[in-house]
Amino acid sequence: MLNKIVDISLRYKLLVLVALALIVLLGARGWQRLPLDAFPDVTPVQVNIYTESPGLAAEDVEKLVTFPVESVLAGLPKVEEIRSTSLFGLSFVSVYFKDDMDIYFARRLVGEKLVEAKTRIPDGYGEPVLGPNAAGLGQVFWYTLETMDDKLTGMDLRTAQDWGVRMILRTAPGVDDVTSWGGDEKQFQVLIDPRRLIKYGLGYKEVMTAIAANNRQVGGQYINLQREQYLVRGLGLVANAEDIGGILVTQRDGTPIYVRDVADIRPAPALRTGAVTKDGKEVVLGMALARTGENAQQVVEAVRAKVATALKTLPDNVKLEVAYDRTELIGKAISMASSAMLEGAALVVLVLFLFLGEVRSALIVVVAIPAAWLVAFLLMDQTGASANLMSLGGLIIALGMTIDGPVVLVENAFRLLSHHAGKPVNRTAVVLEAAREVMNPVAFGVIIIIVVFLPLFALTGIEGKLFKPLAINMTFAMVGSLILTVTLMPVLCALALRPKKEEDPRLVRWLKPRFEPLLLWTLAHKKRVMMTTGALFIASLALFPFLGKEFMPTLEEQGIMFRVTSIPSTSLEESIAVSERIEEALKTFPQVKHSLAMIGRAEKGETADVNYMEILVDLQPHDTWPERMTYRELSAKMQERLEKEIPTAVLAATQPIQMRVEELTYFRSASHAGFEAVR
Repeated sequence: MLNKIVDISLRYKLLVLVALALIVLLGARGWQRLPLDAFPDVTPVQVNIYTESPGLAAEDVEKLVTFPVESVLAGLPKVEEIRSTSLFGLSFVSVYFKDDMDIYFARRLVGEKLVEAKTRIPDGYGEPVLGPNAAGLGQVFWYTLETMDDKLTGMDLRTAQDWGVRMILRTAPGVDDVTSWGGDEKQFQVLIDPRRLIKYGLGYKEVMTAIAANNRQVGGQYINLQREQYLVRGLGLVANAEDIGGILVTQRDGTPIYVRDVADIRPAPALRTGAVTKDGKEVVLGMALARTGENAQQVVEAVRAKVATALKTLPDNVKLEVAYDRTELIGKAISMASSAMLEGAALVVLVLFLFLGEVRSALIVVVAIPAAWLVAFLLMDQTGASANLMSLGGLIIALGMTIDGPVVLVENAFRLLSHHAGKPVNRTAVVLEAAREVMNPVAFGVIIIIVVFLPLFALTGIEGKLFKPLAINMTFAMVGSLILTVTLMPVLCALALRPKKEEDPRLVRWLKPRFEPLLLWTLAHKKRVMMTTGALFIASLALFPFLGKEFMPTLEEQGIMFRVTSIPSTSLEESIAVSERIEEALKTFPQVKHSLAMIGRAEKGETADVNYMEILVDLQPHDTWPERMTYRELSAKMQERLEKEIPTAVLAATQPIQMRVEELTYFRSASHAGFEAVR
């Protein structure tokens, strides 16, 4: 069959060249459309359910909220496991599905079950809601809101975030949600005075019922006046503290009693379960969450465009600053992978010219490298794969192997043509004969290489999501190489090669007299060579246990993340004080640009208590550091300093993406303080 394809290709050379042009166009288009990220998305198919139950202890949350939610979710199709965490005031349940489950269908199934779950939770203990449809690595853009003077409070900043910036950024394409963290959420609090209730003979329930009943809009249908129709509306929504105070509770002997007569009404902050500090000063943090399956780079670009709009709505004394931007890391990772690919290609080209010696033959083989990449990009685009360090690593690994087939075919074609040097010859017929001689071995070689990587296709879970892209892309490149070997390479050989005398290249002529004595010696001392080789092999096996082992290489993300865990009874105010001490200590390092401490939890984002914080250290460019050291050495030095500064806390240094991958790997955060269950 392969020989027949070669025969057809040589008959219709123009069509093959047109097909090459088409592959170039589609491959380049595929590369432009590929989702770019620094790292493969290792998030399993999971649906998260959050239930806020303010004031409820972890034991009661587990009994009254978490267990009812878990019980109704049991029995859903393709569920691998259900995990939960119960904290003070929060129930978190995560349903993990098999990898072949569609995320939107999974969310639909869970959403249907939540209707039943709401009936099992006692009134007043909260309603379960679905979490954002974002991947574990979906926090692609962080920003802070800071006041430039002391005129604005944390409540003002949080209001600007919740009702201004957040609303605008949520309209960016690819953004599933924007999380707010820190500051004070604004409330209108009604502080009922028991003595005044006794004075008027009222109870708490009457006041609460009156407030709830009078805070609504109602429709009164319409009335016709002559030839016009007028809509009737009942306007009852309260807008400020005065409106709440003016709500009628009851009357005594014709004298109305209002809410303001029995309570004080004032705007005040809600009770907090988290805070954010930047360089020792409290700020408000926003996190844009990319929807599952979206192109992270395009999402960040869309968010940045919306930020420009949001800035126009902010007061002059409010500053919005970017705290974390995934595109910086994506650009670095893709640039590094692209450089490795180009450098590898350059080395391969150099070796080809040195050992082939014939310029036309070398140029024909060189064409196979970018052409195989373009085929791989086309297949990646069609299968929905993303471009990241692991997937592009597959192309780098396959770089030398993609030219194996073309080199064999071109060399054999040149050899047969050299037999007709100085004679008229049908080059197409000679190339066809050369291709038939080597086609089966070439095909077997490609298949063997692909088979070597088959175990990677059998990996499941986190390991499969990490290493399958590498194996898939390498397979795409090898398939592209085989396609080019049976179609394009014979055509180029027939068009470009000329019959000429075969001679060894200069480098080969120089190496032969030096290699032949060594070859003859090894053939004469077979037993000694085999014993030496076997001894070296056994010695290498003996050294294997002493090699360092890690799940995957550490990616330098140009930022350090510290996990800080204090004793479980630590208050939020104490955690804020600890974060300020840590950030003051970090300022002594000239490599540090900014530090950002995220304490406790945000809404629908984290499942941590106030005794836990994550500190993101934004670093200066590496080439500006006054001392030469690696990121790992710097983080170790920082950790040593912080452990002396805060001896009552446990610290661990990591990186933003690395931390999320670790959490996904172990299915939990190291900070969880509460009840955890696996069912």
